[in-house]
Amino acid sequence: MKKVAFILLVVSGFFILGCATPERYNTQRGAAIGAGFGALAGQAIGRNTQSTLIGSGVGALLGSIVGNSVDQEYDEKRNRIQNRDSYNSEYYDNQKSQAYGNNDGTYYGNHHRNSGYGYREPPPGEWVTVPGHWQGRRWVPAHEVWRPIDPGYYR
Repeated sequence: MKKVAFILLVVSGFFILGCATPERYNTQRGAAIGAGFGALAGQAIGRNTQSTLIGSGVGALLGSIVGNSVDQEYDEKRNRIQNRDSYNSEYYDNQKSQAYGNNDGTYYGNHHRNSGYGYREPPPGEWVTVPGHWQGRRWVPAHEVWRPIDPGYYR
């Protein structure tokens, strides 16, 4: 009975210490928890020291594999968030060069219509407001676009 109480105390200590660690280092935490559960399972199945040690080793190996996959998923998620934020700041900083949002007649696409560089006038059409929407994983704010009446004009 003392042995079971000691094992329960050790396992509960792993859980308490596991809550005190930061979100990272799940490989080590998984190995420790896996070793504890593996030792318990080995002792319950084999009822000898050799089974306990084998269970502890197998549990540590499986726990470290699971913990490592959690660490990698955490790193991927953090990198995606950092890349998304940097892309969004570039997107909104460079929005002045976008083709939409300029219905004052000075820009057509990225080319000045009256610059004399041979760009042809836009076809007959109208400015249409496109509501804000998600495009892939990026938010595109509401904007105005020139919608030509004859789409075959660009062919």
